[in-house]
Amino acid sequence: MKILAIGDFQGVFPSKLKNKIKKEEFDLIVGVGDYGGIKEWRPWIINDLARAKRGMPRISPQDFFGKKKFKELLKKDFEAGKNVLKDINKLNKKGVIVFGNGDDEWYSYPFGEKIINVKKRNRSIVKRLSNLKNITYGFTKLKGISFIGFGGYMDIDAYFSKKDFKESEDEQLIKRRKLRRERSKKKLESLIKKTNAPMIFVFHYPPKEVFDIIRDKKDNPMNGKSAGIKFFAEAIKKYEPLLVFCGHMHEYQGMKKLHGAPVINPGDAEKGKAAIITLPENKKEKIKVKFI
Repeated sequence: MKILAIGDFQGVFPSKLKNKIKKEEFDLIVGVGDYGGIKEWRPWIINDLARAKRGMPRISPQDFFGKKKFKELLKKDFEAGKNVLKDINKLNKKGVIVFGNGDDEWYSYPFGEKIINVKKRNRSIVKRLSNLKNITYGFTKLKGISFIGFGGYMDIDAYFSKKDFKESEDEQLIKRRKLRRERSKKKLESLIKKTNAPMIFVFHYPPKEVFDIIRDKKDNPMNGKSAGIKFFAEAIKKYEPLLVFCGHMHEYQGMKKLHGAPVINPGDAEKGKAAIITLPENKKEKIKVKFI
């Protein structure tokens, strides 16, 4: 079986990448998130991280950009994400997708206060994607394999460190983060226990210790910190999936082993990157990966 892994579009599906994919043979698609999340949000994101790291009051994107500009960006982001999802669906292969932290309004966040509210129009669009199944906090079985998905916003490990993140001195906030983390961990465990088939994990964020260190010296205040999720790594060690997909980190493209499981970041599609993975029928044979 051949799998096309792709993600981190940030609202852009380059024509060159589409053409390259059309020349490839594959059976399934795995999307690791961030179909929207256009680059115009970045100034606010960097400002927000910098303020949070210093323990300063946060500023909403509406206050940062102004009401008019904020509405324009929301509309642009929606259209960009919608078009990317439709273009993936037009590849005419069955597949699974998880949403990313950049896909606001495309998924419901079930682990605490309503960080994200999925829009009815967006839910309707996702339902009409005839070839793609959303498994953001769910699973499905394809070709005898259980694909277990976990996407959306995550409280990364660095947010819990007072050394790395002054915001964590806010005791009430850290309590909420810990509660969200515990609920998230229990949800992943419950998904895994619902299947006895061979498993493939589809994450948006990377597990701790693989493709997780932020490498962005330009202006990112989190440069050098981990954006990984510890309980993802624990699940990999405990349940030994056949394969793990992740994204989020535009700095990386590649495959590394974690607790014996291959972990693949296909690279950011916005820059023309993706991966084709060949799963051999014979378990003794190695998984083959072609990076685009």
